Amino acid sequence: MWKVQEMRDVMELTGDKQFLRAIVKNGYELPIGIEAYDFAQALLRNFVSPDGELRDELSYMILANGVIDKQVLSLDELSALLTLCMDTQHLWYRIGEVNTDTVFMRSFSVLTINTILYADAKNPVLAAPVIHEAKDALLQYARAERDWRGYVPHKGWAHAMAHLADALDECAQNRYMMTEDRRDILEMVRILAQLPESLYHEEDVRLATIAYHLIVTKQLDDDTMSVWLTSCQVERGPDIASWTSATNMKNFLRSLYFLLLWDNMAFPLVNQISSLLKQQDTLYVAQ
Repeated sequence: MWKVQEMRDVMELTGDKQFLRAIVKNGYELPIGIEAYDFAQALLRNFVSPDGELRDELSYMILANGVIDKQVLSLDELSALLTLCMDTQHLWYRIGEVNTDTVFMRSFSVLTINTILYADAKNPVLAAPVIHEAKDALLQYARAERDWRGYVPHKGWAHAMAHLADALDECAQNRYMMTEDRRDILEMVRILAQLPESLYHEEDVRLATIAYHLIVTKQLDDDTMSVWLTSCQVERGPDIASWTSATNMKNFLRSLYFLLLWDNMAFPLVNQISSLLKQQDTLYVAQ
């Protein structure tokens, strides 16, 4: 354990990059005298910062590794932190804005939700209603978010899509999820995979991983997956939006195809994906 020489207000401490770097240097161990839950709440405020180091490398990493992973919160505090991440000042912070720094708050709140769910999967403590609340909030957020930028020059990763995909994947694998929950998540994957904005920071792989896990764990049967795959077709029209949607879906299907192929899994589905890709690629349409 280490001790900060001068105890200051927690908000002041979470804005001090030198202090935060010291925590990272000390293996993400919080200094003596720091109240973990108060400190965690204060760190969340940094998620809106356009400073990539403060937001990502320091605040999020300390929250993930020094607070959540080290299990320094009580069950009530962990549940409260999850609920806090889903409120109007975090997950829903100025939702609908595009090309503003507010996306960082929303995206890193999603990432923190994912981190809490991942920690709970390793050491199950959260109650079923809390998990279902998180799943419902993520699905609602997925429908409302409009800023899907990946890397933002001079500000670092926003990556709301990748963070959302990881969180939905964690939800889908949760012990409390039922077949209908997983179908809802899978339907959202289909919707996200055909957005009319270009997704070119490997979001397709993150989304495909959700379907891949549902297939290989047999949490949804092959017939259900086959019907779902049939729905993963996008008509390419003359407009750029439909062209982009079709391209995003093709990249998603390619990622899912290779994830299954490399593991020698679900060959009937692999063959169906291959057929879908051939149908969607105008280069292979018979003249």
